[in-house]
This record gives sequence, structure tokens and C-alpha cells, in this order.
Amino acid sequence: MKLQTLLKKGVKNIVVQGLPPTGCLPLAMALVPVDDRDDLGGVKTLNNQSYTHTVVYQKTVQDLRKWFPDAVITYLDYWNAYSMVMKNPKKYGFKEPFMACCVSGGPPYNFEVFSTCGSSDASAYPNPSQYINWEGVHLTEAMYKVLSRMFLSGTQSSSICFLEGQETARVNGSWSNKLQ
Repeated sequence: MKLQTLLKKGVKNIVVQGLPPTGCLPLAMALVPVDDRDDLGGVKTLNNQSYTHTVVYQKTVQDLRKWFPDAVITYLDYWNAYSMVMKNPKKYGFKEPFMACCVSGGPPYNFEVFSTCGSSDASAYPNPSQYINWEGVHLTEAMYKVLSRMFLSGTQSSSICFLEGQETARVNGSWSNKLQ
């Protein structure tokens, strides 16, 4: 494990991120039949895989925190942050949660596997800030900004460190001497 190797070499501050619900990407949605959808509207089988990975990864991060108590390991909860946006995209200013902004296909996802963004027949919509996804795989600047705010405010990130022998945790934006 690369994180463990870094920590063994003395790294004191690490930021790691989990996976988003990958089944919500236009690429996945365009390739998988519509009968494989979940409560977010994305591809259920892919989102289940991403979620399982996230749970295992979070456990690994917890273990690393125990094994390396002098390090501050900040976990960015990409799964929950992205899911919050997908459950209420309008609250975050998004008009189209599943459509790509740089289009080469038509509705419902604006994604064509063999004619992607950058090809001669693709064009970008004039208001990319209304879209979560840029071209089927990558997010728009607007979505990255929303996620960054969640991570930096601490609402979707957590850190644990040890100060003067006292275990301290930052969860949901505030530091506490009690771990939950």
C-alpha cells in the first residue's frame, strides 16, 4: 500500500479521497441498460461497487490513523459529497445532473462513445456551470468548486491527529476531543 509506504517514510500530513458514485457519469449511463438504476438515478451495479470500495477504503484509513498516530490523515468523502449534489442538484445550481456539457451525442446523456468531446462534431454548451459533467467522465469546474467547498469546510472531510497525547478529531468542520 502506497499510503503506508509514505507514512513509514515520515510523511506527517496526507489527504486522501474516496470514490464518487461512478455510476452517475454519463459514460456509464450511456453504456448500461436503463433497468440498472439506483436511487441516485445512476447505474446501480457500478455505484454499488464504488460504495463497497469506499467502505473498505475508509476502514483502511482508520487503520492507518491507528498505526501512524503522529500523522494527520484527512479523508475527503467524495461518495457522500457527490451523492448530496445528485440528490438535490438544483440546490447547488445544476440544471443537468446526468448530461455532459461538451456534447457529441444527444439526450439523455449527450455522450457518444466514438465521438467524444474534442472531436470535430462535438461542441460545448454555453453555460457549463449548469452541468455536473463536462464530457462524460470529468466534472465541470462548477462541480469541482462545489465539492471543494464541501471538503474545505469540513462538511465532507475528516481528520484525526494527536495533540499533546490527546486524540482529536475533525468531523463535519469542527475539532473535538471525543471521537465518535
